[in-house]
Amino acid sequence: MAEIPALFAAFDQIRIVNLASRTDRRAEMERELASVGLRDDPRVAFFPAISCEDSGPFLRKGSNGAFQSHLTLLRGAAEAGQSILIFQDDCDFLAAEMAKYTLPDRWDIFYGGYVASDPDNLATSDIIGAHFMGFSPQAAKTAAEYLTRYLEPDFPLDAQAAAKPGFDPAIRPPIDGAFVWMRRAHPELVTCFAMLGVQRRSRTDIGDQRVWDQIPVVRTLAGIARRIRDKLTGRATEMREENVDFGPGKTGQ
Repeated sequence: MAEIPALFAAFDQIRIVNLASRTDRRAEMERELASVGLRDDPRVAFFPAISCEDSGPFLRKGSNGAFQSHLTLLRGAAEAGQSILIFQDDCDFLAAEMAKYTLPDRWDIFYGGYVASDPDNLATSDIIGAHFMGFSPQAAKTAAEYLTRYLEPDFPLDAQAAAKPGFDPAIRPPIDGAFVWMRRAHPELVTCFAMLGVQRRSRTDIGDQRVWDQIPVVRTLAGIARRIRDKLTGRATEMREENVDFGPGKTGQ
């Protein structure tokens, strides 16, 4: 059995957000968990991702579901007074980097993978990535309260986002953008950044699907092709930025 990296000792709960229909992603995550000794850890559980009938204040129904899933998990951690590590089910671990990483003594929010619009100023940068995030008990409480209010029509907008061209006050950024707004509103929370996991190529459940991902047999073959391509090119070990969009409604904007 693989040795559990020291990072995971900081968390009372470890949850993986996974749609029941995505058995392919669940199997992939089970392999990832096994690779770091977490497959049978009692702190680990798969969370049945929430599917929404409408998009709410977001651009897409999938964004609403992802937001509601994270909010539910954070509320649970806050009520229990526990720390929580949340994975999305398309996260690939960078095991070598993970084995060497230790959280500092003081931390509240942890990013285990991300893309930043301003890498030199992560504190205020727009961030894409909520596939590997940890929260202290205090941060879970703050996040649950903030995200609950975030859905209200009269919620105070993030000034940095609102000042950008094309900003639409009627549309809320998805979950990764919501976390950016929250951190800007709560600078007292200490955020730590590391590159320990990337999002693997797979059929999206949030954005618009490509034609081949809408046909059952073809999408299975497409998934296999994506995994083979990542292994051959080594791209599963990098945070891929070629399709990153920091535009309005996408992240911190």
